[in-house]
Amino acid sequence: MRRPSLFVILALIICIPALGAPILDDAAKSRIDSAVERGIERHLAPAVALVIGTKDEILYAGAYGHLTYDPNSPPTTLNTLFDLASVSKAVGTTSATLLLMQDGKLNLDDRVSKYLPAFDTDGKRDIRLRHLISHISGLPAYTSASKAEEMRNPGEPKYDALIRLIASLPLKYKTEEDYVYSCLNFLTLARVNHEVAGKSQGEFLRDRLFGPLGMTHTTYYPTPDEKTYSAPTVGGTTLLQGSVHDPLAAYISDGFFCGGNAGLFSTANDLSIFCRMILSNGSWEGREYFKPETVDLMATNKVPLRVHSMHGTGWGRALNPPTATKLNRGYAKAVMTHAGYTGTYIRFDRLSGTFLVFLTNRVFPDDKGGEYPMRREVLRVMLEADPVYKDVLTR
Repeated sequence: MRRPSLFVILALIICIPALGAPILDDAAKSRIDSAVERGIERHLAPAVALVIGTKDEILYAGAYGHLTYDPNSPPTTLNTLFDLASVSKAVGTTSATLLLMQDGKLNLDDRVSKYLPAFDTDGKRDIRLRHLISHISGLPAYTSASKAEEMRNPGEPKYDALIRLIASLPLKYKTEEDYVYSCLNFLTLARVNHEVAGKSQGEFLRDRLFGPLGMTHTTYYPTPDEKTYSAPTVGGTTLLQGSVHDPLAAYISDGFFCGGNAGLFSTANDLSIFCRMILSNGSWEGREYFKPETVDLMATNKVPLRVHSMHGTGWGRALNPPTATKLNRGYAKAVMTHAGYTGTYIRFDRLSGTFLVFLTNRVFPDDKGGEYPMRREVLRVMLEADPVYKDVLTR
């Protein structure tokens, strides 16, 4: 297998290493390469792109394999477009909600029914935006697009039918009484964002976040050219290249609406910029995108302690090795993560100031692939190479 292409992502700058950043020597880098190469050989995923860094510098970047297992297919690069699947919830929908909150256009304590009248029903009336964004609303995890289509009125937008369906479903538990990770929470939240912004979530994020940050290949609607260098996935028996894999997000994606649970496409290069901005407390190259307290909010657990689960505001919270350690308690030292069904993953470590972007298309040519063994080894290397965790790992 060819060696990965390793190169600095952004323009050459003088970098000041973050305090306690991992020391990725040649042995550590070789372990990362070997883990990914073995995974590709085992057909865990044909294409892998990863970036490890801090707010100040890129520590390691690699692009491995090809878009498919055909050796004649295009090689993976750090600009290969990946279907982010549920990472869209955090990078896309959560970002839009928090930007609108900062603008004073919505409040996380607002009832969903304030924006979506279909939720003005018994059992749903008290669901608030904060319940959606932290997965404690009581809504089921998923539903089927076919059910929404069956109840859709002539001429009715598909998203309207889907929201009516979601609002009609019985709750799995009383709001705030449990935690169930739910795509329906974020499909609903994205529709709220749409109503409040007065434009599609995709347009709003392009104008307010992705465009100004220079994330030029991050989009809900890849162009025909971008599709040619997208890592393909397979949904059932359908080859998808630059088209969303998730069935519900695909059902409502029509060039105006976009799925809040999935549907965002991006590259390792673009996401590294996003990560560096977050680790810089919401600012990048002299411009503030998120207030520091908003970044704190992302990392703050919003699940009631009695539920015995943990989830921040739109982002997951990791607690155990190799993703995190006992030192990562509390929002200021938290490890924030989000993964996607297609084989995508982002991790922020607020204690050591590091990030990992790990993108694969593990759902090609079917759902039998699994990127986790590769990712687990990369995380282990990062943790072991980080002087912040030296003592806690050797006890």
